[in-house]
Amino acid sequence: MDTQSRSVRVRTMIGSAVKVFLAASVAGTAMLGQAAPATAALVEIKLIQTPAGKVYFDPAGVRIAPGDTVRWVQLSGFHSTTAYHPSNDNHELRIPASAKPWDSDILLAESPKRGATFEYVFTVPGVYDYYCKAHELAGMVGRIVVGSPGDGPGTKPFGYAPNEHWKSVPDVARNAFPSVAEIMQKGTVRVP
Repeated sequence: MDTQSRSVRVRTMIGSAVKVFLAASVAGTAMLGQAAPATAALVEIKLIQTPAGKVYFDPAGVRIAPGDTVRWVQLSGFHSTTAYHPSNDNHELRIPASAKPWDSDILLAESPKRGATFEYVFTVPGVYDYYCKAHELAGMVGRIVVGSPGDGPGTKPFGYAPNEHWKSVPDVARNAFPSVAEIMQKGTVRVP
């Protein structure tokens, strides 16, 4: 084999090796540059009753992403976390129509264990309003915005469907909700 043929052959082999190396480098960089799959968040909301008798969810308003889990943690007193939904004592529908309603029933500070919890995974975007069965008339309510608010029941004025004959949201509860706009702006809204 003459020198010129050997030189062409070496250049071809080096060229092929460089191409393989570059392709592997580009593929590796692309793989490194890909974001890891998003991990769903766990957000905790405390159920509180002060010694003076004030009852509230902390935070009262929160924005989360679809797929996130909310864990309500019972700290003092006796409370529930219950979606505003006709299947829950015929309450007005205030969660997305396709979302499954929840009801923790009454959680006690010491029962079934200290710091009893209830969890719910939010998959349907929209506004979710909820209340404490024992303290709705004391204004113990909360609001969760999953993704964007959309135009579902939780974004409508209270009493939007009078022909449904649902149990209305009491005025004291209506006045205790943080606004959707404030939740969207701040992400988390605490009781003052």
